Amino acid sequence: MRIARISSGLTLMLFCICLYAQTPSPTTTVTGTLTRVMAIGGESTGWTIQLDSEIAIDGKQVHSIEVDSPKTKKLEKLENKHVEATGLLSHRQGVETGERIVLALSSIKQAPAAVPSLAKTASFSLDGSEWLLEDLGGLGVIDNLQATLTFPEADKVAGNGSCNRFFGPAEVSGETIKLGPLASTRMMCPESVMNQETKYINALQAADRFEWKAPYLLIYSKGLEKPLRFTRMTPTKPAGF
Repeated sequence: MRIARISSGLTLMLFCICLYAQTPSPTTTVTGTLTRVMAIGGESTGWTIQLDSEIAIDGKQVHSIEVDSPKTKKLEKLENKHVEATGLLSHRQGVETGERIVLALSSIKQAPAAVPSLAKTASFSLDGSEWLLEDLGGLGVIDNLQATLTFPEADKVAGNGSCNRFFGPAEVSGETIKLGPLASTRMMCPESVMNQETKYINALQAADRFEWKAPYLLIYSKGLEKPLRFTRMTPTKPAGF
């Protein structure tokens, strides 16, 4: 009798496993801008889609998603273009990156860029927002460093320059913006990091206008041909203000 019960239990377990394995994972379709990112220790794919709008994955709101495809030449042709991508979500584990969600692509194609409505443009506000620097006026950024920009409250700006924290006044009116003069802490970091920080701080203090071009915040600075490009970070409560 005991053997029969064990046998029945094993049969039921195997049936459940087979049923689970045969259940197809739902496909996910997203739209956004395909960008190349620095692979971390060979663990990441090197490609990310900055989404047009946040989506919920595993109960968390995300504004970008790592993508993977064997068709790297096609990805290269679509770099920095607005795309529509379809695939299966998977969880991957890395020593340095930890657990992350990757969209394994079954298809990707260029798509018309989403045009923000006048209501959204008019209602856009920098107050209380926090941003991650993705590109320093066409110069790129050092991988694994978080240069940030935060507007903790009206008329104030703060952030991480790459090595040091900075803070100062901010004037925002319409699409015009003036930041600084900026003060900062005085820690020392490797020369390359300090060079990036100097360029970043100088660019912020030379800023004269900004543009919200979903999903990017673009800040245009005097002396730079291309704007500083930021993506939104998950809001955190600022300290020291």
